[in-house]
Amino acid sequence: METFLIGAAIGAGLGVAFIFGNFKVQTKAKWAAIERQIIAYGENAVKLTAENSKLRVALAAGQMTADGKKVATMTMAALDTLIATEKVA
Repeated sequence: METFLIGAAIGAGLGVAFIFGNFKVQTKAKWAAIERQIIAYGENAVKLTAENSKLRVALAAGQMTADGKKVATMTMAALDTLIATEKVA
């Protein structure tokens, strides 16, 4: 029982030290910069996913029928639009 209480006390102490050690007060300008960075990461993830999908469709199009190639062409056009939109934003 004593071992448990000692472990709980040490764990609680480390938890409090971790929580209060990781939070910092920041200025509005610093927070705005962090927010822009987070948004940029999200936009890049969408763009890279679209480019990866476009590449997969292009590689698969070589093994498709004529109708499949038409669908692949339309899919790649839609992905091009998405990629262009992400680059502008």
